[in-house]
Amino acid sequence: MKEIILEGLNERIYEHTTKSGLKVYMWVNERVTSTFMSLSVKYGSIHTKFKVGKKTFEVPNGVAHFLEHIKFNMDASTVAHDEFYKLGADSNAFTTFEYTSYIVYATKNLDKVLNLLLDYVYNPYFTKKMITKEKGIIIEEANMTEDDPYSVIFFDNLKSVLQKSNFREVITGTKEDIKEIELDDILNVYNNFYHPKNMFLTITGNINPYEMVRIIDEFMDKKTFKKYSEPTIITESEPKKVTSEYQEIRVGINDPQIKYSLKIPINKFKDIDLIDLKMAINLIMNINFGATSDFREELISKGLITSTSYYVDKYDEYIVITINASTNYSKEVIKRIQEKLENLNITDEDLTRKKNATIATMILDYEDIEGVNSKIQSDIINNGKIITDLKARVSNLDKETLEGVMKYINNDNVAVNVFLPKENQEG
Repeated sequence: MKEIILEGLNERIYEHTTKSGLKVYMWVNERVTSTFMSLSVKYGSIHTKFKVGKKTFEVPNGVAHFLEHIKFNMDASTVAHDEFYKLGADSNAFTTFEYTSYIVYATKNLDKVLNLLLDYVYNPYFTKKMITKEKGIIIEEANMTEDDPYSVIFFDNLKSVLQKSNFREVITGTKEDIKEIELDDILNVYNNFYHPKNMFLTITGNINPYEMVRIIDEFMDKKTFKKYSEPTIITESEPKKVTSEYQEIRVGINDPQIKYSLKIPINKFKDIDLIDLKMAINLIMNINFGATSDFREELISKGLITSTSYYVDKYDEYIVITINASTNYSKEVIKRIQEKLENLNITDEDLTRKKNATIATMILDYEDIEGVNSKIQSDIINNGKIITDLKARVSNLDKETLEGVMKYINNDNVAVNVFLPKENQEG
């Protein structure tokens, strides 16, 4: 077993690889009484077209989420949720754009809980009858997603930024997508992606990592897995330009909102890796648009906005920065955002303060077993490994580096969406 030391944070993560190729990551916190487990597969909603060997597969949108749902069926009469409950554990699962995770929260019977988690994920039970039954349930979930104004806002905004990318599509799939899903689609995904070499297990909490490894190895050594051929994901090239530069959209919200999204090719940023780039952008945005920024305080004091925020995401080969604002004065606020983006600035004092705050947050993050579990998942999916030098990376980001990044954060390629309440909506 390998120990991964997180530099400057006084933390370590234990790493183990089973004979079948499953990566296991463990973080120990003896101050808590609970344990959080997640078994994740590197398959998400965006992976609808792929090639294995010489054969190409294409499945409907929503297959990843559909498979997550039906995976809890262990046989015709046994549901994994119920079995975990008998052991005093809570179970769930979720699907993201890039991976699917099966999670368990437990305080006792850790050996049995861990065995059950591995058992139900690695022993498939899929039937045509199950597919038919589950379609109705998932269509209802899709209806709820379509009725959720904040989900509508999120994906409508993405569709204004991205032209070809599968990130445009809702994770559940639409009702039409779900109706198209067949047993063969489920089997093609499960058989090609749900292999230990394409999965990883994360365990955080009050555990003995050596005992966990013993349980895992004992289970996995009894299983036989077919030879793994890594699937090649097939994607369409995403154009540089945004889909729509400006639009007004009516949704079921009470307060009008603006989403101002910048689409920037990653290859514009020279001599900086992706990890440092995202940290640099977050520092720049925090200083200029964050909760304590002069920009935010001025707009609130003048009554132009009631709230504002930002987020930074990577979609394919693009960084997308989105500035959010709740406002009844959309034209004025958009103008102010545009002006600020042309006049971004960083002082030495602001940079030092925000870097210190970022490092403090990093340290505090290691108090929450679920948060640490999620952070490990994010590292593996986004970087392929645990990043051990985050504190040093933050500390080493200097003003010159940020100013080099800042040159490309501007109004050159922007999608602006103004979300308004429906015309017949009360309140």
